[in-house]
Amino acid sequence: MSKVSRTRRGFLRAVPLAAAVGVAGCSSDGDGDGETDVPTPSGEDYSDLHEWLTESDIGPAPDNYNGRIADRRDSDTVTVDVGAPGNDGNFAYNPAAVLVSAGTEVRWRWTGAGNPHNVEADPEEQLGLSDYEFSSGEAEGGSGVKFTRTLDDAGEVLYHCEPHLSLGMKGAIAVE
Repeated sequence: MSKVSRTRRGFLRAVPLAAAVGVAGCSSDGDGDGETDVPTPSGEDYSDLHEWLTESDIGPAPDNYNGRIADRRDSDTVTVDVGAPGNDGNFAYNPAAVLVSAGTEVRWRWTGAGNPHNVEADPEEQLGLSDYEFSSGEAEGGSGVKFTRTLDDAGEVLYHCEPHLSLGMKGAIAVE
């Protein structure tokens, strides 16, 4: 990882998300109850995550990534579906991108569709940018398969399904 990347990532961790997204992203919901909409985090606020999910040199972009990140920082446990609809079949992770707090347990749960799948986080295969390295093992089929990992350190987790990377089966997690 380059020094520039580390500096950029360190800066983004140091700046509260609200400041990174911008106050302009908050607005009244318009129904007169006085509550405001909470902005959805943008993938562009996490440049490595965004680059991985839009990179075309290492598999196409997943078609279920729209540049937004599912904010799950208030959850102790987060589930990511493996074999979710996407990429012209059941070849996606859902959500494709998620934001969690350090210490969150992430559970990848196979849907039983688009088999077989796995979860591979290997920096050498993810533009050299993933801050985590792990593997669920060989690709498996079925709906009873689960893989769990607790993400204790801030960073970005970039991962893919080895047999379906060429279809765009990629996912990412930002850990704050």
